[in-house]
Amino acid sequence: MNPHFSAFIQLGKELAATHGVAWEIPLDQSGTAIKGHDWDLTALAGGVVPKHRLRHFSSERSALDALNAARSSNGLPVLSGRTLSPAWQDIIKAAVMEQLFVRRNSFGHIANNVARPLRVIATCAADTEPWSVTVDEMALAVRTGNSIQASGKLGDLIAGLTKVLFDTNHLADVGPLYPALAAARLQPRATRRSKFLNSHAEIRHNLEDRKRAERLPERRAFWELVRIVMTEQPLTFMDELRFAAIRIMILTGFRIGEATLLPAEWRTDRHYYDSKQRPAGELGGYSQSLMIRHFAEKQQAKNADSKVLIGKTHYVPQMFEEIVSETLTRAAAITNPLRNTLRKQTETGRVLPDFALSELVPVTQIYTRLTGNAFWLDMSEEQKRSWIQKCRQNYSTECFDELQKMQDQRSVRSQGEMSATARMYFRRMAEFDGKDGGALALRNADGTAISLRGKHDMSKVFVKIGDLENYLRAATASKLPDTELFSLADRSFASWEFLFLHPKRSLAEERNNGVCDVTRYVSVGRPDTGLVNLSLGEQKSCDTLFKRYGQSDGDKALVLTSHTLRHLQNTELFRLGVADTIISKRFNRRSVAQSYEYDHRSLAEELDQLELPADVEMALGEKASTVAKMIQSGKASGPIVDAFKRIQSSEGDTAAFEFLKVEADGFHATPYGHCLNSFTVDPCPKHLECFSGCRHLSATNLPENRGHLRTLELKLAAAVETAEAKPSKSIGRTNQIQHAKVRLDGVRTLLATKQGEKPFPDGPDLSLPRRTGVMDG
Repeated sequence: MNPHFSAFIQLGKELAATHGVAWEIPLDQSGTAIKGHDWDLTALAGGVVPKHRLRHFSSERSALDALNAARSSNGLPVLSGRTLSPAWQDIIKAAVMEQLFVRRNSFGHIANNVARPLRVIATCAADTEPWSVTVDEMALAVRTGNSIQASGKLGDLIAGLTKVLFDTNHLADVGPLYPALAAARLQPRATRRSKFLNSHAEIRHNLEDRKRAERLPERRAFWELVRIVMTEQPLTFMDELRFAAIRIMILTGFRIGEATLLPAEWRTDRHYYDSKQRPAGELGGYSQSLMIRHFAEKQQAKNADSKVLIGKTHYVPQMFEEIVSETLTRAAAITNPLRNTLRKQTETGRVLPDFALSELVPVTQIYTRLTGNAFWLDMSEEQKRSWIQKCRQNYSTECFDELQKMQDQRSVRSQGEMSATARMYFRRMAEFDGKDGGALALRNADGTAISLRGKHDMSKVFVKIGDLENYLRAATASKLPDTELFSLADRSFASWEFLFLHPKRSLAEERNNGVCDVTRYVSVGRPDTGLVNLSLGEQKSCDTLFKRYGQSDGDKALVLTSHTLRHLQNTELFRLGVADTIISKRFNRRSVAQSYEYDHRSLAEELDQLELPADVEMALGEKASTVAKMIQSGKASGPIVDAFKRIQSSEGDTAAFEFLKVEADGFHATPYGHCLNSFTVDPCPKHLECFSGCRHLSATNLPENRGHLRTLELKLAAAVETAEAKPSKSIGRTNQIQHAKVRLDGVRTLLATKQGEKPFPDGPDLSLPRRTGVMDG
């Protein structure tokens, strides 16, 4: 162990002691922290959701499987899972402490991008302590990470930790590790080019190809999603919330987290007046506009608290005001009963705040509150369908009250009894035997405990509310209401203040095709990104909106990534000519450059935004106008472009456009570069052997062109080598070698020429008539 490693571990221990975190974590035989002793990363960071815990200190399962697969193929014995050594446990804990309290990174980042990659490294270096790791072991960890995740992200995270954790803190005895590791990572790739040249999606073969088109939603999936959320009748309460959130994402371009975490008080109306306080509408403008209050992501300053919600406002175009207002007003109305319930629970700290702790309540009144199932009485399927249809109209308190009153009356008149499902539910509660608490005591009207063995009139079975709340906290912690507070810059923000509140695990509706009584259900959940992304197939899911509402088998198999909707709106705003400054402001970006990362217009769409004088465009025609726009946008270069600019500066626009009108048809794309000769009368005299000295050729930096040239270079070099190896001294052999060498030299000259320059400026002008020779008749 070196002193730098010891110092880093000591830093972690001091941070843990300062923040009241117990450094030692007792583990069971599998290397998992004993319940209650793990680190709640979400709570330590002051966050609320989602919950991330540091509890696993054993071999990373997927990494171990990948290692064993490779070892088996090489005839080596497989490795078994083991608990990590104390040193590896310490470095994981110290790295987590530093990330939490020094770098102030988010708990999700720490769990997924720090703790897990460190476990992969520890798994690959199982017999080596952290300070003794070598480049070979780190390279193995990177390869293992790449085999686990085909995208290469996990491998990159491991390489990143090598640099920012091991090398920066001098943890390894043989550091620095990253330079050698980076060289090893570059070896499998024959050529290493810039990010732009390395992306095939950036290469547009024609004017209609889009930049990075894979970041836009697939056309069929997008329009099917629009059809579903705009025209279909949602089958469940949760689906109605999903429809509303997706509509807002389509119309506003919100990120998935921004859409799902909208506040209930989302509406802000902005009014506009002139200097004399007259409404702008009286002067031909707009008197007011609709704004959406939301919590924008990626707004924190460097080293700021990542858990604080940053409030922003988003302008809604007038054409979308009606649908946005209707959508969010409806969502607020149907979630209002859940909001009222969660507010009472937050303020009282109770699960069932409508009852006193000492109160005895019939189980017939409790069943719906605990399960959400609006039907506790045995009823025919036809009666249920009628009530379900009625309650889903607006999920109103009046409708659900009427349903419960009807069931109470029928039970009193002995016209029905509690369903078998409800009976079994309470029987399981009465027989529960958990580690953290005992069974729920069921009682009669005088409070005496009873057993459910045998037949009972369930309308005369009671529970004590205090007993029930204790049972719920011990046995069903995952269904407790989400009452934790969030943080704003100036105050706390309660969970009940969110718009898209929803019933947690409402199996009665989501699984059993019933209806959830949202006016009584006590398991109220705050929204998160899972509300939407699971329903789009963005993550593996057995059920998506496409499967539930698709009209054909092809439609049902569709998936869509939610963030592509943001890319789509950004691109459409660019296509429609909206200024990049306005687009950047709309999406809460700090620089205009960020907006261009979301710009996926085709070249034709970009050129459409460039304006030429109407009379000039009509005079030039379509092709010459396109060339003029390419020159204007800086997307074309070469002799014709240079001549155009020279004439424009010396003789004016009119002369320059006249020149272009004549010469524009001489702009062609070839496999090797841009040809600047007109083939209107005669075909290419070189038959596209531009590289053999044609003065009309202009070099480009397009990867396709350079790829063709490199391939041709190898073929010509091989041809010269083969010809020179022949023993023959004939004239044909000499001519063949000379022919190949001329073209090989031309290809190499073209490869060495900068973009837009002519590789053969002194070459023959093949557009001129060929000279008459002595052999011509």
